[in-house]
Amino acid sequence: MINLLKAEYYKLLHKQSFWGLLFFSLALGSLLLTDSKNTTSDLVKGSLYNLPQIYFISILFAALFIGEDFENRTISSFISAGHKRGAVFFAKALSYLTASTALLAVPVLFHSAAAAILGKTAILSFSNMLTLFMAVPAMGMLPLLFAFLFRDIGKTFVIPMVLYFLMIFALNSSRAAQLAVLLPIGQIRLISLNQLTSPTAVTAGIDGVWIFLSGLLAYGSFCRCDLK
Repeated sequence: MINLLKAEYYKLLHKQSFWGLLFFSLALGSLLLTDSKNTTSDLVKGSLYNLPQIYFISILFAALFIGEDFENRTISSFISAGHKRGAVFFAKALSYLTASTALLAVPVLFHSAAAAILGKTAILSFSNMLTLFMAVPAMGMLPLLFAFLFRDIGKTFVIPMVLYFLMIFALNSSRAAQLAVLLPIGQIRLISLNQLTSPTAVTAGIDGVWIFLSGLLAYGSFCRCDLK
């Protein structure tokens, strides 16, 4: 297990697409602030408001990091070398979720630091921080699920992107207030607008369900699939 984790994190840190997407995420998140500054109360909330709009970067990286490894038979080689599927799944999932969280969180952390330097520090409540702590990994679980379901680059990118656009549509519909609580990206949008009224236990529970079910389905699919 330790060797698998070392191999995955070594590959992640030396993957040019990760660093390219990390820079793109920061640049895009900063650019979108010009659109959200009149909608939200401060710089940090503006950065959170834009987080759902850069979610596609996490989806793209799942295709490049997991889908590509299936197509290149890298994952098959781990199994052939005698590693258990559970260990391979855990190492791959953990390294991807680390990358996904970084891709989504770096713009917010950068803008939080910028706000502090400018003397415009905005402090999130503990309940909001706890919701974010659960919601951001939950956002990464959907691309991970489809990466292990389809095990290629194309479908791993296209299907989650379709669902992503449907979620964005839901957040702009007449029932956005009700639907947003059920979606991790919706919860983040509500936090940015100071409109999240649901108890933290409810939002954390919803995110926990997203994480558990997506992980369970991904693991089950991987354990039953025929790796070629």
